[in-house]
Amino acid sequence: MIILIHLSADPRGEFEVDQELQRAFSALHSARIRVLGGGRFMDGSGYVVLAHDADGPAALVALEATRIRASELKPHVEPNARRPSRSSLQHH
Repeated sequence: MIILIHLSADPRGEFEVDQELQRAFSALHSARIRVLGGGRFMDGSGYVVLAHDADGPAALVALEATRIRASELKPHVEPNARRPSRSSLQHH
């Protein structure tokens, strides 16, 4: 699961985004929620990638408790999209 870190409406520099991400990592670590990584999108917003989707609700609660505004980032998937077959994923 990917969690989007919402920043205030005020323009913020890279340093402030990095600080907010560090706070998010610390909050999730304290809540014993495993994180694979995170960073910044091209628009400057922050994100965190959780190791397990099932930890999403607890992660959002942990972030809210530390006053970090966050939400699940849901990728757009076409209605007729299908999961790739195993054979198409194998390297030849």
